[in-house]
Amino acid sequence: MHTESLQVRVVIDAVTKRYGKSPRKALDGVSLDIEAGELLAILGPSGSGKTTLLSVLAGLETTDEGRLRFGTDDVTDVPAERRNVAVVFQSSMLYPHLSLRQSIGFALRLQKVAAAEITARIDEVAGWLRIGHLLGRKPHEVSGGERQRAAIAKALVSRPALLLMDEPFSAVDAQLRRQLRTELVKLHKEFGTTTVFITHDQEEAMGIADRVAVMRDGRLVQVSEPLELYRRPTSAWLADFVSVQPFNLLSVRHSGDGTLEAFGGELVLSGPPRGDLPDEFDLGVRPEHVTLRPADGSALRIYTREVFGGQLKYTVHTPKGEEIVAVSSEENALAVDTPVEIAVDWRRALAFGPGGDRLDIDFSVSGGEPARVS
Repeated sequence: MHTESLQVRVVIDAVTKRYGKSPRKALDGVSLDIEAGELLAILGPSGSGKTTLLSVLAGLETTDEGRLRFGTDDVTDVPAERRNVAVVFQSSMLYPHLSLRQSIGFALRLQKVAAAEITARIDEVAGWLRIGHLLGRKPHEVSGGERQRAAIAKALVSRPALLLMDEPFSAVDAQLRRQLRTELVKLHKEFGTTTVFITHDQEEAMGIADRVAVMRDGRLVQVSEPLELYRRPTSAWLADFVSVQPFNLLSVRHSGDGTLEAFGGELVLSGPPRGDLPDEFDLGVRPEHVTLRPADGSALRIYTREVFGGQLKYTVHTPKGEEIVAVSSEENALAVDTPVEIAVDWRRALAFGPGGDRLDIDFSVSGGEPARVS
């Protein structure tokens, strides 16, 4: 059986929100179009405004300026209980004295839905979330992950037009969090409810979402599909923020003879496959696009090594202690203190101007081999 759920397009039009008399805007002219049936992740650091935006969508907070539309309906001044919105919070928000089945179906009983319909809906959603065998238990009798699955079931069983999730997996361990994320993607594919997922975890946002909206200081800084956000971030801050590993950002000088000098000339990058570069700019290279090769006599040495499953993360130090981070597979494992040379994959390199905005430079436009840092 497949549950037919409503899908709604959400339009956020120049919404501004302040708290009290503070001059700071929690939301500063935010405009965003969320497609019907989309799973959108809103990503940002603490204080960026992402939870405030969720509260405005839910009707838990009012707006100072701007409008909200669900489909063709203006819901800016519509109270929360009339918006057909469900929210999943960090804590499960289940009723401690009720069984999971009773908690999940509580709102449906208030709505006078027929008992047989309530049972059918609960059984279907619980089956998808693999908690059908737990429905007779109370929240304290199940694990944290099972409670959170029940909270999602409680939200979905009412067939909301819009599902809002406020960091719902932050209270569980890393392995379970990855499992719940996978289940959420499958669940969204099945039910298709328009979903907004709030998180500060870039790996989580990039892994689950159709698109990612990144917020900073109450504003949207980029809205893109995950791969586009990864490959073409609009700023150095954003490139670093969406990186799982530390982003390498090197201030370089173009010498005009086919080399780039970094760290005041301590490092020289040879052979960028194009010569029409600014005299000075910031070069951005992700650790996974840096390759280390043993090189006797090199002044560069591996300073630390960390193991992440089948991947190894290295920090490489220059003689003066400047640092570059590289990530490679276990097949090319190198020991700490090994002298190395570094190869940069220019196809993935990024350039940024003085203000941190990305420059429209394609280093690989002329082809060629990755350049080495010597």
